[in-house]
Amino acid sequence: EAVRAARTFVTYGPLLEFAVEGQPAGARLQLDAAGGTVDVTWELASVTTPMTRLELIMNGEIAASRAVRPDRDAGHFTVRVERSSWMALLVRGHYPDRDREMIAAHTSPVMVEVAGAPCYAAADALSILQQIEGSLAYLDTIGTRAEDAVYQRMRLVLTSVHRTLHNRMHAQGHFHEHTARAQHAEHRE
Repeated sequence: EAVRAARTFVTYGPLLEFAVEGQPAGARLQLDAAGGTVDVTWELASVTTPMTRLELIMNGEIAASRAVRPDRDAGHFTVRVERSSWMALLVRGHYPDRDREMIAAHTSPVMVEVAGAPCYAAADALSILQQIEGSLAYLDTIGTRAEDAVYQRMRLVLTSVHRTLHNRMHAQGHFHEHTARAQHAEHRE
């Protein structure tokens, strides 16, 4: 149920809780046309990966950031939302024997819609199209095909999502170059 509701996070060790206006990852909030200010609360704990920094990611950009204690921390950010946005938390960590920080944990987003407008960024959509194309390339070249029906179903899901997002981009006036992989994906069905 949590996965279906997007109340999830990925981690190399840190555990985290995160809410926007009291709503957990996976939630959708509505603001009127004026937007508003939201309160983002969080709590972190880690016994395996020393944590160093917490970042609030909003539409792919760092909206707020602060240093955190290596084992446990909690707090909140107050953020102004003027357009439909997604927000997620990213936790950075650092092992003493490594040269640099790593992404240690990341939550699924909370979607904040302003005046009912969906969250949409053309740059993100293009990046997702490219990721789908990469998934199709993997599936078609080196992915295992133990069951042909599973392969066909996965390919259908990927091409369907690719087409839907691609058409949405064009409908909103976001034109882009069409890669050979994308054209191959569309015509192969």
